[in-house]
Order: sequence, then C-alpha cells, then structure tokens
Amino acid sequence: MGMSSYILDRVDQFYDIACEKVKECESIEEFMFAMKGKEHMLLGSSELEYIQTDGYAEIFNDFWSKYNG
Repeated sequence: MGMSSYILDRVDQFYDIACEKVKECESIEEFMFAMKGKEHMLLGSSELEYIQTDGYAEIFNDFWSKYNG
C-alpha cells in the first residue's frame, strides 16, 4: 500500500467515525469536541484544514437537517 493510499484510507475512516459520532451529539461544539482526538487521522491530507473550518458544521447540519425540517 502506498503512502497516498494509506492517507486516503485514514481520511475515509475519520469520516466513517464522524458519521456515527454526529448521531450522539446535540451541538456542533459537542461534535467537534468528540472528534478532536481523531483529527490525527487527517494528517498528510488537505482535509484537516477543511474539517476545522467548515467540515464539522457541514456534517452536523447535514445530519440534523433531516430531523429539523
């Protein structure tokens, strides 16, 4: 497995965890706190900057919009 394949696999794993964890969180802040310890999985990718700026809010809002509208 090449390094880029490893990084992409870790990014996929991060998002799999995020999609499960968001179900347990009542606020974006709670979700961000819950996922903070998993951010190391994004090292080496451009996803780390994205997740810290807009990504958490997008995941949270996309999931909970199904139940609020």
